[in-house]
This record gives sequence, structure tokens and C-alpha cells, in this order.
Amino acid sequence: MRAYAQGMRDRDTIDAELRRLVALRRSMREHGGELSSRQLDELLDERLGHRVATSETTATCDETGRIMPRRSKRALRRAVPLMLLPLSLVTAATALVVMFAAHHQHPAAQPTQPPVAPPPGAQPHPIAPKPAVPQLDIVDKAFIDALSHEGVPVPSREYVISHGHAVCDFLARQPSLAEAVAFVQRTSVWDADQSTNVAAGAIVAYCPQYQPASPDQAQQAFQDALTDLQRIQGDLQGIRDDLQAIPGRR
Repeated sequence: MRAYAQGMRDRDTIDAELRRLVALRRSMREHGGELSSRQLDELLDERLGHRVATSETTATCDETGRIMPRRSKRALRRAVPLMLLPLSLVTAATALVVMFAAHHQHPAAQPTQPPVAPPPGAQPHPIAPKPAVPQLDIVDKAFIDALSHEGVPVPSREYVISHGHAVCDFLARQPSLAEAVAFVQRTSVWDADQSTNVAAGAIVAYCPQYQPASPDQAQQAFQDALTDLQRIQGDLQGIRDDLQAIPGRR
């Protein structure tokens, strides 16, 4: 407790002497004079020598046995010139340190740049048009859809298309609608009515040149089926025309 009180008195003494030195330097500047660092050290030794020496000779050991070093006086003498610098120089030095630290901060602390949006006038990449459906595929699909609408069984796509072309080949050799229907019934799984629909649909889809101009009474049943299929094929033809009008389709 006595050592603590002695240390507090020494600190008050040092503060008082520092204030006197500051006042002395200010007074000399006002009269055109200036104290060098060496003169400051000598004044500090002269003013503090006899006061601090007493505390140094009576320094006590703490609980761990350490003795207070004498370097505190030397550090104080080195700190006096810095404490007497004008405030503007200290402020400028602090600003430089802050700027240097901000410029060399870790890259991870840098804010991430937001993704650059494309300019408003930039044209988007055109979407490649879908490949146009071949004309034959559209006709085949219309033929099969018409038969399915009339309730004709469709074993497979290839089965129906091959019999449709077979009808046209038969009519090219023997232009008889009744014989063509009989031919379909003999060579397929369809009955008489279903074969009639297949023959009529094949004529509309693949060989319209064989459509009868004025059918007689024996061909009336065939003509009825042909009329229904023509109506369905007309609807499908309209759908096909709409598909061809879409850009990218030819």
C-alpha cells in the first residue's frame, strides 16, 4: 500500500513537470526560440532526477519477486518530444495509418461485386426453332387419327400406314373401289366396315385422284364412309395448315 501511494505521488510529479515543460516550450516558441531534444532530456533529468531517484532506490519486490525496471524513465524521456508535437501532425499521421490499413485489408473483407446485368438494348440469344415436322409424318398422323376416331383398331403405326399405301397400289392396277375394300379385308385384321373406312381414308390421305366422282348405288356404303373421313380429314388439314403457318416450320 505504501509502494502504491509512492507510485501515485511520482506519477503526479511527472505529470506536473511535463506540463511545465510544455508551457516552457510554448513560451520559447512565442519568443522565437526552440528547445532541442537533447535540451528536453537534460531539463527532464534535472527536474525529475532528485524526485524519481528516491522512488527507484526504495523500489519493492512484488509477490513474484520481480523488481520494477529503470527503463520507465528512459521511455518517458523518449515520449516527451512526441507528446510536444503539434496536434495537426499527430492527426495527419493517424489519417495516413487508417488509409494504409483500409487499402491493404484482406481480400475476403472486400465486398463482392454484384453480377453485371446485360444492357437494356442487348438482344437476347434467339431460340433455335424446332425442326419442322415432315409432310409425310403429318399425313400419316392424320390418317391414323381419322381411323381411331371412327373406331378402327390400330395394331401399330407401321401396320396402318403400309395397308394405306397398299390400297393406292391396288387401285393403280385395278381402279375398283369395291375390290379395294375386299382386298383390305382379305389382307388385314379388319372386318368389312373397318376395311371400308381404311380404304376410304387411304384414298383421301395418299391417293385422292381415285376418289369417285359420281358413285352408284353399290358403292353407297363406301361413299358414306368416305364422306365422314373427308370431313375428319378436312379438320386435320386445317390443323396442319395452322402448323405450317408457325415460324420455323416449312
